[in-house]
Amino acid sequence: MLACGTVKLFGIDEKLDLTTGLRRSKLTHLYLGDIQAESSFECLAFAGNTDSSSFVGLEYLTGRIGDRVGGFILQHIGSMKSGQSISTLNVISGSGTGDFAGIKGHGRTTWSSTGTDVSQVLLEYSFE
Repeated sequence: MLACGTVKLFGIDEKLDLTTGLRRSKLTHLYLGDIQAESSFECLAFAGNTDSSSFVGLEYLTGRIGDRVGGFILQHIGSMKSGQSISTLNVISGSGTGDFAGIKGHGRTTWSSTGTDVSQVLLEYSFE
């Protein structure tokens, strides 16, 4: 099955470690479209002295896809360069609750800094 939609940022808390250059972020998102959910996302990023950065994170979504209601965790591995961000998503095995018990899948998000805080999401998923 395939779910598409948008992800809107509506909360962020960031801390930069000046010694290591690592940035720890806690974000809250609102998913709209095929996925109707709120999420809590924790991310660790490194930018160094370039115009690009790499990040990893875990995001817990609670909400609905179609008739299913519950929650699950997405693993993000991504990069940002020149105001464009791409993140590969993987559903963490065993993380599904409620109607999402047994969910597995993968996908991606894309975001551009062209004056918007909305990204696009695509998730291909199935159930064990």
